[in-house]
Amino acid sequence: MNTTLDLDGRHGAMTYRHARARLGDGRLRTAVEAGRLIGFGRGVLLDAERVLDLRTRCAGALLWTGGVGVVVGPTAAALHGCTAVGGFPVHVRVPYVHRFRSRQGVIVHQGDVPEREVITMDGLRVLPLDLAVAEVLCSSPRRAALACADQAMREVPSSDPAEFVTQVAERLAGRPDRRGTRRAAALLGLASGLPETAVQSAFVLVLADCGVGGPVYQHEVRDRSGRLRARLDFAWPEWQVALECDETGEGVKPNDYLAAQGWIVLRGDVHDLSDPTDLVTRLRAALASRTQAA
Repeated sequence: MNTTLDLDGRHGAMTYRHARARLGDGRLRTAVEAGRLIGFGRGVLLDAERVLDLRTRCAGALLWTGGVGVVVGPTAAALHGCTAVGGFPVHVRVPYVHRFRSRQGVIVHQGDVPEREVITMDGLRVLPLDLAVAEVLCSSPRRAALACADQAMREVPSSDPAEFVTQVAERLAGRPDRRGTRRAAALLGLASGLPETAVQSAFVLVLADCGVGGPVYQHEVRDRSGRLRARLDFAWPEWQVALECDETGEGVKPNDYLAAQGWIVLRGDVHDLSDPTDLVTRLRAALASRTQAA
């Protein structure tokens, strides 16, 4: 029998004191020795069967801070459903008056934790989505940050994504720590919520960095009867040039209808994200051939 089933620690995380009160010294020792409960920082135990669950590790980190911490940055974004940035290690912020040092699996940020900015999700103290995204845009790798913003815009319950962008922009403007805010504002300007995957968001950044602008995202091509014949990741409809993302490495199946209509369809994969030189050269050549012909 799994001893931890007798416990009701939040998300499978509990203090040693709580586990001892529920199990007693003998059963607790047995559970730890059998590996059913695993230590997670001083005085905190995790259910071994849930140790890889993000909420379990967040709950453990918050217990470790004595309840004064709040989940922030990429971990907060991940709890809101923005998986592009990942949730590990767990990022928590604690007030300056408390002294906690980062440890394996937990990164501690010292700073103000205004209670008005803290929300509760599944019993966890966490930053709201707009504030979490603002932090991600300032500090996470650019591709992951843009993908996070795009994903947040798709998932936000608001019917108007522009409202969410305005909220994030206000968060950036009000940040006391100005580091990374200029970069964050530029990334926010590229976010649209239209790219459907992190790879597509990465290609948005590649195109912007290389100065190839003006694509229409998720462009639908229909025949005269109105039948949908293609949905293109990036398109320049005026010139009938498109870029499709091959995210699996298995190639993108050619579209005979697009070919018959004169479309030039280029295909980019993860290798082009590492070195986009050849892809961008071909894309520029395709656009140039159409603009010159016009």
